[in-house]
Amino acid sequence: MSKLKKGLNTYFEKAEYAYMALGFGFLIVYSFQVLLPLEQYMFDALENVAAVIYFIFIIDLVLRVIAAGRDLLTVSGLLVFLKENWLMILATLLPAFRSLRVLRVILVLSGLTPFLKTRSSKVGMVVGVSLPLVIYTSALSVYEAERYADGANITSFGEAIWWALASVTTVGYGDRFPVTEDGRFVATFLMIIGIGLFSSLTALLAAWVMGQKSES
Repeated sequence: MSKLKKGLNTYFEKAEYAYMALGFGFLIVYSFQVLLPLEQYMFDALENVAAVIYFIFIIDLVLRVIAAGRDLLTVSGLLVFLKENWLMILATLLPAFRSLRVLRVILVLSGLTPFLKTRSSKVGMVVGVSLPLVIYTSALSVYEAERYADGANITSFGEAIWWALASVTTVGYGDRFPVTEDGRFVATFLMIIGIGLFSSLTALLAAWVMGQKSES
């Protein structure tokens, strides 16, 4: 292993908690922008903070490409890189589009990937982190998209939370629903991710139960 690659791997290990904090910071900035009645200069200042955080994640991805080096020139090496960094790649590509604001949650989740090294941590990720984050970010995004739209029925953050909970569980009472294109995109994302998260949770719990039985 070259000195550069060894040094970068050491950096990645030491920076894990910093990236996790930056991911949550990115979401907190977005929350302030949507939920607080900010003056334009304050909104712009927060937008600059979000841009800096986003740029740091881009630099991290570039450093990971450098660390991978010539391995990326082989099919097996490229597949390994994509498997290990797919969430980081999505985090640096998708949230750049304003209409895909709900995908900012991916930037938060990418900061948590280094801590998902065991089956129990993956279960905890799904139950304790991913699902609440997806619900919260979806509610925040649909509230931003809907609150001033003509004919909107999601005009408060409380209503947005209720809508997100009903949608992610696929209950869909129909008393609250998005009327804008952006809001409907958020709804589509939430329903698909909700099904995926609950399916993953069921599979992980089943595997854990079977593992416990085989050990007994």
